[in-house]
Amino acid sequence: MRPFRKLNVLLVEDSSSDAALVQRMLSGASPHVQYEFSTVSRLVDALYLLDKKTFDIALLDLNLIDVDGVASVSALHAAMPGTPIIVYSGTDDLNLRQQATLCGARHYLVKGRESGYSIKFMIEQSLAA
Repeated sequence: MRPFRKLNVLLVEDSSSDAALVQRMLSGASPHVQYEFSTVSRLVDALYLLDKKTFDIALLDLNLIDVDGVASVSALHAAMPGTPIIVYSGTDDLNLRQQATLCGARHYLVKGRESGYSIKFMIEQSLAA
């Protein structure tokens, strides 16, 4: 039997419906993992939260209220080195995917194309790396 574990997830997403969808998809993806989400809509709020709490992983949208594009990946990666960042974006663009990876993202997932199981798999793969 696999041991139960709790993962603290920083979810940086400015769409409350997208944030709720990610939480709902992951809630049933694994009986062995409990995801504890801290959800913020702005990068500045994520950076502030990092002073107060540690996270196992971050899920990051690239189009936020206060910053747009891969600059958010660079800033978050600098603030939490060693913590995996998974970009979860509505933009399916190979160039943007490559830039995000160069800036520190472990994976780049496209909204609407992923299931809870695929997101869970990417999280587990990122944590194992």
